Amino acid sequence: MENRITEIQEKCCVFTKSIDADFDYQENLQAYNDDILKIIRCSINNFVVNTVYQNGVITVHGKSKISITYISETNACLSCAEFEEDFEKNIPCETDEQELFADVTVCNKYCNCRIINQRRVDIHNSFQLNICAYTQVSSKMLEACENVLINKQTVSYVSRVGSAYVKSDFEDEATVSEGPVKKIINVFANVVCREVKLIDDKMLVKTQLNFSVLYTVDGEKENICRCEKSTEVSTIVDIPGIKEDDIPFVKVRLGNLFYKIKADSNNELTIIELMGDINLLCVVYRRRSIELADDCYSVTLNTESHSSQIMLNTNYELLNETENKTVSFTFDSVNISQILDLTVEFADESTLVMGAFIYDSNGELQFISDKQKCEISSCNVTQIYITSFDFVMKSEKNIELRLVISYSSLKFESKRYNILSDVDIKGECTFESPVLSLYFADKNERLWDIAKAFRTSVELIKKENEISKDFCDTKRVLLIPGI
Repeated sequence: MENRITEIQEKCCVFTKSIDADFDYQENLQAYNDDILKIIRCSINNFVVNTVYQNGVITVHGKSKISITYISETNACLSCAEFEEDFEKNIPCETDEQELFADVTVCNKYCNCRIINQRRVDIHNSFQLNICAYTQVSSKMLEACENVLINKQTVSYVSRVGSAYVKSDFEDEATVSEGPVKKIINVFANVVCREVKLIDDKMLVKTQLNFSVLYTVDGEKENICRCEKSTEVSTIVDIPGIKEDDIPFVKVRLGNLFYKIKADSNNELTIIELMGDINLLCVVYRRRSIELADDCYSVTLNTESHSSQIMLNTNYELLNETENKTVSFTFDSVNISQILDLTVEFADESTLVMGAFIYDSNGELQFISDKQKCEISSCNVTQIYITSFDFVMKSEKNIELRLVISYSSLKFESKRYNILSDVDIKGECTFESPVLSLYFADKNERLWDIAKAFRTSVELIKKENEISKDFCDTKRVLLIPGI
């Protein structure tokens, strides 16, 4: 009878790295843009378009969407301008694997700008790319061999089933009550994953986009108004091999965002059209249990065993929580008289970023921003969203935010196991087992090790000594029956 061997396949992380990316741009205003007098805000949204692995290098392709809000030199009115840049980063991979698939996320660090002249702006963009590369790892394990006893231990773990990075488009309109609209000066967009459902090979993701738009209206005085709009986006994602009871994680980021003013049925500019796309990184895990063979021996035969190793994510813990949190931001360099609009989001799993358009004590429009560490959970996999928030101005230098944070996290220990891959038979054994032996066992000593040393079986030792466990609870004398 041939040895029965099974193959264990796992998607294992073989390469992780975080790299800084810094780019400098010189952007020229379009012909329809007014000249720049003063820049109020410069913001950049960096996102990944796709990744390619070839010849030991992961290449990340992405886009940087740049938006500036400024006061025009011509009439001192508020205006905005947008630019777009592509970026590419090559990351040498410290592995010999021929096939890799990488999860890449972006953490925006900071951006700044300076005016070169009324039509040109110098912009610096800094962000971080977090790369985690996986490959399919196969390990052979001996299931059974005639006249050979095999020790097996049951291991519960979570296994990565698959992942996908997809784009989903959206389009909606917001009708303003105070109008007509003169210019849109800023759009804050917050993306939240509301629901995830799994069926065989497919994932349904429902996301909600919350927009907050600042705009000016026609009139003798340039008044700044604000409107809100929410829209839902449903996305079907194909991930081969996933099942209904698997564990999904979805990270959603805003990609492209376009907006324009439209006329209503009365030919008045009261409609703001919002369109663009979101990027979804979808990862699926599965709870598994396996019996790992780690040792063998034969009572009647001489054997030579062979071993290999496998990495499994054990001691896992899954959390789904909603938490209310109060965070305070203090600004020493400005006296706040009014908050026009405010946004808050997680730049990564532990960094909270707040930004706001305000009027200072002199009545001038400013944009202020700050960051805080906000440790929610320290886990291997986390998806975290601010599902809702409000704010109050506690003083002219302090803003207090009340957040509702929803997060799912998976914590595990990546552990390397030695497994029995095969066994060779080297002929018959000349060992003569005594009918009965005495053995002084230590506390927590495995019965398997004792049985192997005496070339008997664990079940016979358990029966002779009335033991139910696979190890000794205390120091004791054991009767070792022969075979």
